[in-house]
Amino acid sequence: MSIDLTQALETDSTIAAHLARVTFADLPATTIEATKASVLDTLACMLAGSASQDVTAIAGLVETTGGQPTSTIIQGGGVKVPPAQSVLVNGAMVHQFDFDDTHDLGICHPSSATLPAALATAEATGASGRDLLTAMALGNDLICRIALAIHGGLIDYPWFRAPVVGLFGTTAVTARLLGASPGQHREALGLTLPLISCTRASLHHGGSSVRSIRDGLIYRNGVLAAELAMRGVLGDKAVFEGPYGFYPVFFRGEYDRAKLLNGLGSWYEAERVSLKPWPSRRTLHRTITAVLDLMAAHALTFERIASVEVLIGDINRPWCQPVSTGMVPRHRIDLLNNMLFAVGSAIRFGDVTLRPFLDPVLADEVVRTAVPKVRCIDVGRGAGTTVTEPGQVRIVTVDGVVHEGQCDVPLGNPLRPMPAARLRDKFMDCAACAARP
Repeated sequence: MSIDLTQALETDSTIAAHLARVTFADLPATTIEATKASVLDTLACMLAGSASQDVTAIAGLVETTGGQPTSTIIQGGGVKVPPAQSVLVNGAMVHQFDFDDTHDLGICHPSSATLPAALATAEATGASGRDLLTAMALGNDLICRIALAIHGGLIDYPWFRAPVVGLFGTTAVTARLLGASPGQHREALGLTLPLISCTRASLHHGGSSVRSIRDGLIYRNGVLAAELAMRGVLGDKAVFEGPYGFYPVFFRGEYDRAKLLNGLGSWYEAERVSLKPWPSRRTLHRTITAVLDLMAAHALTFERIASVEVLIGDINRPWCQPVSTGMVPRHRIDLLNNMLFAVGSAIRFGDVTLRPFLDPVLADEVVRTAVPKVRCIDVGRGAGTTVTEPGQVRIVTVDGVVHEGQCDVPLGNPLRPMPAARLRDKFMDCAACAARP
């Protein structure tokens, strides 16, 4: 869509004024509770990723760079570094197991973008818990709105959507906790635009660390943008809708302005963020839900299952590549993207847990004994929307009985939330995997 420059500038000002104006008292109780849940869940993901070889390498680098020691490296033995450096390390932890929260329609990971910066900046400035929650709610809402406004699906553009939209949330959270005025928020968003990147290369050329550490690489830039704006540096104008703005440059100008702005301050997309029950890419979760629902409904064990047929379309087709033994630990991010391995883990263990992604013996067992039972059947286009497709499965038992199921709302979605006990178990499992369990 085309839009005139005056309207594009008004969009920047509207968003900036909103970010500066809203107070904790303005937030609905449901938004506050959802944000608290995202904080705890994202912290769990950070703990789980803290022992990663790549995170250890990044932390070692950061500890040599110096600067004002204000913000803690999580699981770093009390080491403090400048906020942007803290975000580089802590952000690199979040996506190590693809376990971080997501917006199922916007296809983004909001709290991965906001929590590392919120923790770093709140600690550096002495902000309160209410300040942090307010900033998080605003940042998560902005990220989800930016993502929801994009037309088309993940495979329609060369960018990773989550970090590309998430960087604006990092900037918003940081600027808010630094006490930015509407004008400073506007400049901070303008300084964010030239810092955006993250192509989908790591999805198509396996063996890259980028997908698992991308949040640290990208989101430290949001801290930089906010800190520069607070010092009077001026940013680009017409950030979202101008001729060289976000949507025209990164998404061919194909977006819905109403989804970005309508109801701003009246409702918060933070309430519609899903918490993940399983460490795997979210597009696989409908299928995992369908498989585990059938297993529970019919008391199916691994030994009783002869085969599982998974119906796939455009969304999940790329994630049905063959897998091999020896992929854990260095190539586990590729397993986290794999439908065959996810379904194989589900039928082998009755769940998809962190264990196979940490233990090479268990991972290889899944590849050898369970993956051969899983078959993906391509039903072509039209199997779902541009961003989702239903989980459709057919399980055949050893005695020839066929069980069919479909899932449209995956576990962890606000319409089908995880029980409190499962959320607690996820946190404890992640914490047990930390560099310092």
